[in-house]
Amino acid sequence: MRNKIEKALGLFIITLAVIFAIVYLYLAIMGQAILTKKLQGLTRREVTMGYFSITPSLTLKIKDLDIQGLAKFKSISISPSITGFIRGKLILKRLTLIEPEFFFNKIPPEVSETKAATAVIVPPVANVPPEAGKGRPLPFGISQLNIKGGKVTFIDQTVSSGSVKIVIQDINSTISNLYLYPSSAITDFQLKAVIPWKDEGAQGKVELNGWLNSFKKDIRATLKISGIDAVYLYPYYSHWVDLDKARIEKARLNFSSEIHGLNNNVSADCHMELVDMVRKPLEIGQLEEKASKITNAVLDRFKTMDQGKVELNFTIKTKMNSPQFGFDNFKMAFEDKIMRGSSAVGFKFQDTLAFPVKVMETGVKSFTDLSRAMIDAIFSIGNELKRTTGEIFKQEEQEEAKKVL
Repeated sequence: MRNKIEKALGLFIITLAVIFAIVYLYLAIMGQAILTKKLQGLTRREVTMGYFSITPSLTLKIKDLDIQGLAKFKSISISPSITGFIRGKLILKRLTLIEPEFFFNKIPPEVSETKAATAVIVPPVANVPPEAGKGRPLPFGISQLNIKGGKVTFIDQTVSSGSVKIVIQDINSTISNLYLYPSSAITDFQLKAVIPWKDEGAQGKVELNGWLNSFKKDIRATLKISGIDAVYLYPYYSHWVDLDKARIEKARLNFSSEIHGLNNNVSADCHMELVDMVRKPLEIGQLEEKASKITNAVLDRFKTMDQGKVELNFTIKTKMNSPQFGFDNFKMAFEDKIMRGSSAVGFKFQDTLAFPVKVMETGVKSFTDLSRAMIDAIFSIGNELKRTTGEIFKQEEQEEAKKVL
């Protein structure tokens, strides 16, 4: 009896080994073609891959992956969790991205004039036809995500001047316990990056550290952005501020935020400070524009209240599951501070900065408009990322719905 059990067990192990060997050889030979086709169906973009390999432990190594117009990767290393797959979940023990580069292009919405009684169906434009899904995707998670030397290129074509290009590079980030399904695990994250500006040698720095519990909707994080070039981002607020009339040649800002969230209620305590401003000198015989006088008044009032500094503090309150960011926070904080300091100088608030009516008429709204552009750009990148990834994952659900119908 014992011999029969041992023979049966040995036969079972041999069978598993043979099946594993067949699957491994199949993936080693056909893995690159399978993965390329799957990525093309998922992203609807042309995909090329320079190198693909798989080890007996099922660790994947990919080099020179190019998803046309969306992302490039010098190297990718993927270590899956076999136990997670047995439990019906697609969990990666480790995902390492070497020099990834992501592209986002924000374009204005198309405007078309059609009669009310006319039904117009516009098919989606795609380089590659989508691959029909064969079932709902497995719950996905990553135990350890490492990004080394990453880069994000964001082009915004919705601004009045034509376009603004913002690059965030040298991105180094570590994220642990990132699960896209209900889990009580704490997600820890940290990120460092730089933002090169138009001036050679000038660059901003970004730091983000913290943790979140997506199941309980709790979060604690610190965000710091230093060296923001407000003049480079002028197209975002050009319809409010005339830099030439205000005689602003250079302006740099620092921004920081302490983010706290409990039970889906998020509060971000923000601090913004003007750390450097260069004004154009008046030429001999040149009269100072009204916009320049207002700028002087705003700066003097802030410096009087903050021991020579120009800074602003405000709070953003939102929800973790549906974050909303509005610039009413900037307006209210600025207006409140100006009102509180109106007695610090020898002229009346309503005569200089009747916020916001007279300011709109004179062309200068507030000092904080110089910082609005950077925050707007960051939120635009986040919203574009959310929209792009959302469309990708909704695509499979739409295909499933079509099959059911």
